[in-house]
Amino acid sequence: MEQVNAGRSTRPASPLASGPVIRLGLAVTAVVAAVAIPLGAALRGGAGAGAALLGVGVVVAFFSISKLAVGRVARRAPYLLLPAALGTYVVKIMLLGVLLVALQGTDTVDLPTLAWTVFAGVLGWVGAELWVATHTRVPFFDPAVAAERAHLHSRPTRTSR
Repeated sequence: MEQVNAGRSTRPASPLASGPVIRLGLAVTAVVAAVAIPLGAALRGGAGAGAALLGVGVVVAFFSISKLAVGRVARRAPYLLLPAALGTYVVKIMLLGVLLVALQGTDTVDLPTLAWTVFAGVLGWVGAELWVATHTRVPFFDPAVAAERAHLHSRPTRTSR
């Protein structure tokens, strides 16, 4: 999967390039935090501010860790990409469920504020992923494999008579 370009080794860009998505996702989530934390504090007091902070933390942790994990699998074993993506999704949903059950009945975190902050953060992060996907030039194929296949198909075949 590596290409050699003018004496240096470079990796082709992956459709799951995590760097730009994580950077933009963090920026968008910071904007969500800048709005949600003071709003949560104003509407629900300390429990609302804490919930908004926790919600932003959940979004950042879930999206960045899964993006890094799936990106690593994509580089090392692309045939395991779908199971890795589905596995990280299942783990994230289970952890979110455990968090919500653990917070049920507590007064330290306002659950509606947590839910709305997570919702806004998820929308922002998915928007960041969509923007990166539509504004970066990333091939949806491996150029080295495509060149090899083209080379194999262009060779004349021997036929025995």
